[in-house]
Amino acid sequence: KSRPDGSYECVSHSGTRPRNVDPVAWAHELEARGAGEILLTSVERDGTMGGYDLELTRAVADRVNIPLIASGGAGSYQHLAEAIQDGGATAVAAASMFHLTEQTPNDAKHFMRSRGIPVRNMNVVG
Repeated sequence: KSRPDGSYECVSHSGTRPRNVDPVAWAHELEARGAGEILLTSVERDGTMGGYDLELTRAVADRVNIPLIASGGAGSYQHLAEAIQDGGATAVAAASMFHLTEQTPNDAKHFMRSRGIPVRNMNVVG
């Protein structure tokens, strides 16, 4: 969650409890503790379909050497591509855009592949 000064802070309990921990530092510590990947969710953008927090995603991606899944804010196929190409994520999570629009996981995969982004299993029904 972003603070009034523009810095970020980890939160728990569905975004209601500030933890006074910087997410970039926390991601680095989690990697040092043996985490195999990180799911990074911007609670402020989650469900908005306005795009991922690319600044935060890039900051974490630049600090860790394990896979990073961007989450929170996807609303278009372009947002998915931006999280990987601009944000440095290795994967993306999306829900609202598939539940609330006519966009499909299959079309998302085709879009990503057309932009040179590797995708898993192109035989998804959706």
